Amino acid sequence: MRFSDLSCKQVVDMKTGRVIGKVRDLCFLEQDYVIKEFYVSPPPSCIKRLFPFLFPIDEITVRVCDIVQIGEDVVIVRVM
Repeated sequence: MRFSDLSCKQVVDMKTGRVIGKVRDLCFLEQDYVIKEFYVSPPPSCIKRLFPFLFPIDEITVRVCDIVQIGEDVVIVRVM
């Protein structure tokens, strides 16, 4: 799977069923190129959609070990 395929998927919490956001970026170890964590951007509020230049981009870190399953449209995670 390519990162471009993963970057458009929504991330959903397994316990609550709540959409956490979309995969935005990833972090990997430089020594052996193993993916360590994903950065997820939550869905913007109405005000942030109207004035995106006024607000910084929020990011939530999701570790690879918290991923339960990667499907066609969503990534299911277990957030502690």
